[in-house]
Amino acid sequence: MSEPYVPPPTQDSPERIRQQHIGEALLSDDGRIRHTSQAKTIAIEALARRMRSSTSQLVSAAIGLNVGTDMSERLGNHRYVLVPHNERYPSMGADVLHVDELDPNRPEHAPDRVVRMDQPEADTLVRQISVSEIMGAWAYGSNNNVRVLALQEATKEEFGLTQALDWTMDARTRRAVRRELNYNSDTLQDFVRTQYEMTQEVLAERDISELIGYRAMSWPEGAPRPDWFDLDVGDSFQARHRPLASWSADRRIVADWLETRGGPGVILVDRTPARDVLSIPMTGMGYFGQKEWVTLPGNRPSTLDGVSMGRSQELAAEQTAASSVNVGAPALGVEATTLLSASAGHPDGQGPGPTPRWQPLEITDRLDPTDPFDSRMIRVLEGEEPYPDWWPRDDSGYAVTKRDLEFLGIDPVQIKWLAERKAPMGMTPELYEQFGTEMLEALRQDGVDPSTVDIRLKGTGAEFFSGMHKTLPREEELVDAPEAAQHLREWFGDSRDRPLRRPHDAMWRLGLESVPSDFDLDINSTHMIRIARRYWREQHPDRYPGDFMGGHGYLDKQAVHDSFPSLASWAKRWEKKLGRELSLGAFESSGPINATKFGRSISGHFRDTDWIIHNTDKPWPSHTPGEQRQTDAVGQEQKRALADRVVVNDLLAQRGHREASRFDMLLTGMSEEETAAAISAWEALGKPETARERKAGLGAEHTTPETSPERAQQPAMVPEPLRASQTLSDKPENTPKHHQDADLRSGTRTASAIWETPKPPIKSLVAHRTEWALYDDLHGYGRRHRTLTVRTPSKAPGPYEALLHPSTGAAYERDQHQAESGDRGYGE
Repeated sequence: MSEPYVPPPTQDSPERIRQQHIGEALLSDDGRIRHTSQAKTIAIEALARRMRSSTSQLVSAAIGLNVGTDMSERLGNHRYVLVPHNERYPSMGADVLHVDELDPNRPEHAPDRVVRMDQPEADTLVRQISVSEIMGAWAYGSNNNVRVLALQEATKEEFGLTQALDWTMDARTRRAVRRELNYNSDTLQDFVRTQYEMTQEVLAERDISELIGYRAMSWPEGAPRPDWFDLDVGDSFQARHRPLASWSADRRIVADWLETRGGPGVILVDRTPARDVLSIPMTGMGYFGQKEWVTLPGNRPSTLDGVSMGRSQELAAEQTAASSVNVGAPALGVEATTLLSASAGHPDGQGPGPTPRWQPLEITDRLDPTDPFDSRMIRVLEGEEPYPDWWPRDDSGYAVTKRDLEFLGIDPVQIKWLAERKAPMGMTPELYEQFGTEMLEALRQDGVDPSTVDIRLKGTGAEFFSGMHKTLPREEELVDAPEAAQHLREWFGDSRDRPLRRPHDAMWRLGLESVPSDFDLDINSTHMIRIARRYWREQHPDRYPGDFMGGHGYLDKQAVHDSFPSLASWAKRWEKKLGRELSLGAFESSGPINATKFGRSISGHFRDTDWIIHNTDKPWPSHTPGEQRQTDAVGQEQKRALADRVVVNDLLAQRGHREASRFDMLLTGMSEEETAAAISAWEALGKPETARERKAGLGAEHTTPETSPERAQQPAMVPEPLRASQTLSDKPENTPKHHQDADLRSGTRTASAIWETPKPPIKSLVAHRTEWALYDDLHGYGRRHRTLTVRTPSKAPGPYEALLHPSTGAAYERDQHQAESGDRGYGE
């Protein structure tokens, strides 16, 4: 049962004065705290100690003008130091410098002034700086920047506030707030909860059960006002407040603030139960100079304590920069709701479907069926071979199909370029080389040496599929977009075998986005961020510092374009050339925040699998796209394509010895070099099943990494040449005596049967070796007589020595040694 509401005491009553004294004593700790910086330092140090969030989480939530990813990622590294901006108040910020950057002539770089990042003091200082930055979002304004709006939402979630006043935002701001919460909601909730716990401890120690506070509210001329605005002073009503709202112990401070606003407004007075007080200046948020505390909304009436009809803006006092910033408005009625719904439909502010501006580059190249790698890709797309390891897949395991490429208008050659890192999606190898070269030149023109940057390509341009934060919609989700639902049916029909994530250009092809997939570039350079910081401080001294960087640590996009005009011009030219947007994300050299450190599965941090365009380890000028940048997976695939051309000796395979038949491979027209390369690749891969074996059904009984379980269970098939040989005459005069004896002993035909197996024309083979020399060299049947008594497919009987190519002398000598020692070759 709720407690009965007791209205605040009347103005100028002794109770009001007494309550003001109680509030002032609380805020100043009975006079011990005399100025704002003192109270803030106490709160920052206490919060940094008590918050449960890790240091990496705190840094992520505090990213901005004074905090970057280097502050987290360099912790523990003895080669880096923190150089505080203010010796007396180090929590105001610090630079992260490599020890080689320290200047002995600068006092702030003295050993006793810097903090080594491998020392415990560094972690403490980073936590304090981060807490200070988060508190700064509230100090800048309670609803006028992305971080504080995220903080409001985090408070609403942490305390289960269902009656708090909502805030309307345009689509861009709402996306930014959502992104902030995606990364930092746990930390922001920890931030407000820890303040609440500390504040409740202080109130309990002082035996304070309630506080009387004042709050002013104003509206611009002509803006919607709440329905209680016309009530009389002294009337109580149910006013909805934001999850976090500031109240002052001093009515005069609130009245003076309202006077500066110029527009119509009111003063409210509230009897706030102690349980609804979230923070005071020495426990967290709250401006000491204005005698503030911050409260949760509760569920009680407020009382109208004063009304101002406003003055003209010309007569109003000059406002602060922060007070003039408007990010959305209170959700007071239909007008505000309509504003939100009207702007939230399309992220870029354009309608769905293709627009004339964005027409992606047309790719005219095609796969070459005569190329082994291309041929393998064609077979995969036709369903004749399984998808190789390097094939584009989303995190559900779905592999892109021919059906997908046809709907998306993507030629398979782009998959080849993507796999070989010759070019990202939407580019040709020639354009990609020009793209990278001109980008580095633009950076040079902006005063950025390429040795100071690490450039990586992210998104569908590098991966084909989007990340885990973006799913491909289903028909049931597109009730309000029937054309897109119809496109999905055209794409997949009734099949439920679909990707979980969004393929490259999918949302554009479906008509759900007005632009095709962009090129998402991460440019990681502390040097660039320092240049941008200087520019920001000179050009935007009054802007909220947290806007300098957002999300997972990327530089404000406008700051990128303004600080690096040559890079901006380069991007504009290439957007026109490629028909796609270029997203330039600038980070410090340590890259995006590693969110996996605090349990998040979605993180943009550096990975070994990243598409690296340029860095000091892989500088752009030192490679030609598609050569040094081929991945190991593609190298393996090229080996497999070569290995597929191997011809396995059928007879040896029947006896459990799978060896390549160089002789048969040369008969197919392969050169010596091609044959050697194919055999080398085949052996390096563990002798996988070859294309000829798959076609003939052979190789199933041989255990190799490439053999499928289905094939492994099939009975071995007899090779055609062997079956043919079994029908040949067994007349002794047609078989060398040495093999006649073997036949009589075994009762079955041996390798000698292949002598009489018809062979294809020798073509150019004879110029290198005779077929018998090759046969002996490869299979070592040995014990040849000096004179062959049978005709081979291309040679009449004659001296055996005469049939040998000079380079097969070693094989001949081995054969003779076997004959003399009585050893038998494989064919015996």
